[in-house]
Amino acid sequence: MSLFELLSQGGWSMYPIYLCSVVALAVFVKKLLEIRAARLWDMGWLEAVVGALGRNQSEQLATALKSSPHPGTRVVAAMLATLSRRPDRAEAEGRRVGSLELQQLEKNLALLSFIAQAAPLLGLLGTVLGMVDLFLGLQGTGMANVDVSTLSSGIWKALLTTAAGLLVAVPTLAGYSYLTSRTDHLRLQLANAIQRVLTEAPVEDA
Repeated sequence: MSLFELLSQGGWSMYPIYLCSVVALAVFVKKLLEIRAARLWDMGWLEAVVGALGRNQSEQLATALKSSPHPGTRVVAAMLATLSRRPDRAEAEGRRVGSLELQQLEKNLALLSFIAQAAPLLGLLGTVLGMVDLFLGLQGTGMANVDVSTLSSGIWKALLTTAAGLLVAVPTLAGYSYLTSRTDHLRLQLANAIQRVLTEAPVEDA
């Protein structure tokens, strides 16, 4: 009997776990596509921006900022716009925009964390309810009339929900950990970009 056929024996108590698996997969794929679209691994644009800043080349600077969909380009653009008006507020503006970009990337990650914690509990609940239902069915039959095969069949079917909950929770937790590591990496990238722009930005004469 295949794993799918086994899980299909779990009955109605498996439906919440099925729903958790679908939601977790949808969220993970969506966030993965967002990370891919943002090209978080490509920081070549920052070197181009720093070089253009050092040479005070505004056209090359604009081109460099438009060359990548990386969230850092929007942070740097906000900083440069603020530098021309309020140099003292440039770093704060960069951190504000960076925080918004991080919030966007972290959106729905809490849902993955919740599913990773809830799926095993749903599985355990299904097992307990299955055992209760099994023993209620055996109530009054007497131990002499209990069919061992029926009893063992009821027990393993009840335990299926716990196994299913763990099967959903473990990959979901792994996906959550991976996506969290990407957002942490982006946080470091943005902090580095902010400091490099502040270092390379030309200082206006008083």
